[in-house]
Amino acid sequence: MYLVTASEMKEIDRQTIDKYGIPPSILMENAGINTVSAILNDFGSVAFKKIYVFCGDGNNGGDGFVIARHLKSAGAIVRIIFCGDEKKLSAESLINYEAAKNYGVEIFKISSFENIEPITDDIITSDIIVDALIGTGLKSEVKDLMAKIILFINNLGKYTVAVDVPSGVDSDTGNVMGVAIYANLTVTFGLPKIGITIYPGLAHVGKLIVADINFPPSLLSIPRKNILVTSELIPPLLPFRPPNANKGHFGPILIIGGSKGMGGAVSLAAKAALKTGAGIVTVAVPETLHDSIKASSDEVIVAPLKETDDGFISDDNFKRIIELAEKAKVIVIGPGLGRKKETQQLVFKLLQEIDRPLIIDADGINAVSEDKKHLKNIKKDVIITPHLGEMSRLTGIAIEEIIKDKIKVIKEFIKEYKINVLLKDGRSIVGDVEGNIYINTTGNSGMATPGTGDVLSGIIAALAAHNLPLYQAAIVGNFIHGLSGDLLLNEMSEEGIIAGDIINKIPVAIKKLRNK
Repeated sequence: MYLVTASEMKEIDRQTIDKYGIPPSILMENAGINTVSAILNDFGSVAFKKIYVFCGDGNNGGDGFVIARHLKSAGAIVRIIFCGDEKKLSAESLINYEAAKNYGVEIFKISSFENIEPITDDIITSDIIVDALIGTGLKSEVKDLMAKIILFINNLGKYTVAVDVPSGVDSDTGNVMGVAIYANLTVTFGLPKIGITIYPGLAHVGKLIVADINFPPSLLSIPRKNILVTSELIPPLLPFRPPNANKGHFGPILIIGGSKGMGGAVSLAAKAALKTGAGIVTVAVPETLHDSIKASSDEVIVAPLKETDDGFISDDNFKRIIELAEKAKVIVIGPGLGRKKETQQLVFKLLQEIDRPLIIDADGINAVSEDKKHLKNIKKDVIITPHLGEMSRLTGIAIEEIIKDKIKVIKEFIKEYKINVLLKDGRSIVGDVEGNIYINTTGNSGMATPGTGDVLSGIIAALAAHNLPLYQAAIVGNFIHGLSGDLLLNEMSEEGIIAGDIINKIPVAIKKLRNK
């Protein structure tokens, strides 16, 4: 499903009105009707339920006026709190403001927070709150009356419905502009806005419904750069396994990593690759890790490497690793590698000389963060897989600033280094070198546990060994990884999930997707 920015949605609006001749009043009416339909489907009957609709003086408020009228038709006891100026209402919003009033909906106009005090007790006894305060296009921090109203609504703890986007969320970036509504249900129109599909904005959305308000299909289906990755998108991308295949069809994969006390990261990546269908997996590790890794998985081939006195991969292994890499279809570098300078120098040389698809993860990322020039002018297919902390080290941008506009940070990094990026987050994001952004929709907070990133790198490597380009392997792998974690919630709480559990669910997740 395509995602849009506020400006892209505004252009769809404009063309719908100017090119297709659909009046804005019809779009507003449809938005209101569809929002009420979504409320009825999710909440149930609203007959005799007390509902307060909070409206601003933009078109989001106009939608709110329509919603109030249709809720009254559905048997609800509806009141509007108008936090705006009638003179600022658009023509269609003003029509619906008057229509709601004529329909018998009581409207309370407030210009300061104190104006709400006489009806506070009544609002507290309401069943549903509708947020039609701000809508899309918000770029400055919410302050004064609006901020106080949003905090008031959040403190009520009522079933809350956001119209288009929760007020206070930047619809382009997902950034919370000071304060934002926490909704149980968000009804958005035409196409989802980027900011309500990624954190922190996503945390305010609740259940998301995308409503059709009669935008022309030709406008909604125009190919766009930002894509929401859903379960409908993944099955056609799953690689084909020929019935007469042998293990060489899906490998070998080479995983370079490990250091004293950090063999588990390599082992997890290798097991995940095998469970995703890799035919041959070789791990190149310090020689003292050979026995422990072999004991953890008989199916993994272990290539011992010379090590430093303190248990890191020695720079003397360059020729040996190149020989191993020449036999591989895809290479992972970084899990458990450590941060020894000598090992990092080896990483720099390998990045330039290895001519196979390459996944840079974990301590591979930490190495290049020390000297980013080694990421430039890489001609092969490469993806780097940082979490927010690693992305901060890569870019020099504070985590708090990255969170404010993750997609912008990803795009600027790709533009400079010409490599694919997978930013690991609550909603992980893949950016490819063509400037496309893919936002994943699977996964849960239980996956915030050691080793899950290593599992993801193994999954991606296995898919790449099936001849998927790395950006596509990352899109599919990201979804499978998250789905594996989600399947575990049928058996345990989020607190109990560990990386090994996720690995065991990978084949189940793939089968579920193939059946779909």
